[in-house]
Amino acid sequence: MWWGGGKRGNQSGIGMKVSLSVVDSLVTKNLVPVESVYEEERVSVSEGDDKIEYRAWNSFYSKLAAVILGGSGIHQIHIKLRAKVLYLGTASGTTVSHIFDIFGPHGLVYAVEFSHYSGQDLSNLAKNETNITAVVEDAWHKHKYCMLIPMVDVIFATRPNLDCAPECPHLPVE
Repeated sequence: MWWGGGKRGNQSGIGMKVSLSVVDSLVTKNLVPVESVYEEERVSVSEGDDKIEYRAWNSFYSKLAAVILGGSGIHQIHIKLRAKVLYLGTASGTTVSHIFDIFGPHGLVYAVEFSHYSGQDLSNLAKNETNITAVVEDAWHKHKYCMLIPMVDVIFATRPNLDCAPECPHLPVE
């Protein structure tokens, strides 16, 4: 089952599916085949003459994956082609890498992480993917990174209190 655009899902550049071969898990199309981001399980599928690789997105390690599998689906979390996403509390970038897989080079992810240890992994991920911007800063200190982030379409926060979302005039916060 596909979530995303087009009849077969990924024709518009957005897509995920539930894989029956990877223990009924959510998977995203690996935009950098043969590369693993966090040693996740990968599976290759033949689609016509092409061999497509998918990465398992573990909902036990990602709150966003859990929301999607819980019935919300991709359309309820407002990720779309060319979306600009602000993700607060990204850790090492596990979920960020799957968001990248969903909209590929057509969108932007601004990933904010407080921990310098996790931020190092996140920065390494951002070096390989030009549409991921890593910001190693405390999400509560909005004034330190607000000027780096333009208007965004979606804000995800893994923090327990949404007060950490930036109160910048150009960022939408509900």
